[in-house]
Amino acid sequence: RQKMRAIVRAIIDRTGMSISYDWLSNKTAKEVFYEGRGNCLAYTNLFVGMGREVGLRAVYVDVTTIERVTREAEVIVNNGHITGGLIYGPETIVIDFTRSPEREYIGYVVIDDLEAIANFYNNQGFLYGYFTETQGDAVGFDPQAKEIEMYGLALEILPSFPRARNNLGVALKRRGRVDEAIEHYKMAIENDPGFTEAHSNLGSAYYSQGRVDEAIEQFRLAQESSGSNAYVYHHEGVVQYQLKNYDGAIEKFRKALSKEPNLADARFYLGECYLKKGDEERAIKEFEATLELDPNYLSARAKLAALQARVQS
Repeated sequence: RQKMRAIVRAIIDRTGMSISYDWLSNKTAKEVFYEGRGNCLAYTNLFVGMGREVGLRAVYVDVTTIERVTREAEVIVNNGHITGGLIYGPETIVIDFTRSPEREYIGYVVIDDLEAIANFYNNQGFLYGYFTETQGDAVGFDPQAKEIEMYGLALEILPSFPRARNNLGVALKRRGRVDEAIEHYKMAIENDPGFTEAHSNLGSAYYSQGRVDEAIEQFRLAQESSGSNAYVYHHEGVVQYQLKNYDGAIEKFRKALSKEPNLADARFYLGECYLKKGDEERAIKEFEATLELDPNYLSARAKLAALQARVQS
């Protein structure tokens, strides 16, 4: 324990007493040591390498209760939280990079080095996907090609890795290759039947092909596996909206907002639902709330302007 704490203190001291987590920085152990900045896996690489060098049974730990989930092109991307661990007799001590490094997590699993490396390349693909969505061609390379390449490397290392399977499906769906995306979502679910994001993404893919009943079933399975994901409720709300079940859609969008209050899309669709029901006053409030969350939400701005003009006339 003393060695483990000394290593964590050394890492913190190296960064000027201020660990800087940067989820958009998937660095190697050497890079994070010199730069003092990186994501959770980068710091863990450094800890594991240093720990093993002094004889500790340092391991990688996947904290399953902490995940970064984002939505890209109507599908959900999953990026987990990896931290360090120390095998000490019969117990596993989970650590994070603070002055009191021992941590109590409800859900975690020790993973082997191959899965840790697969996570590294999955994170690389996640970052390229982020650049694809936010910066396009401005980064001086083709992030779309790199994204698929990185997920492919993760799956070459660990073919059964559901997180990378799901994210590869996301990348393929973004390119219009929906049938291929569906196959990867199915493989992710085969390896992890309770994978919420893969079920929701499969439902979204089915819905894009007009397979509504199959889509609703996948959204149901996603809710069963985890009721905490706002995007699952949002997706099902969109389906209910398209089916003209506006009361059902309102229920789903409100659940989504209870999990993620800053989800502007759910606010916008609430406004649309109230508009369809003829409740213009509540629709105006929801469109105004949408713009408070995202001032650049052009559809909400256009709807609000049209409603306000009609009320004034």
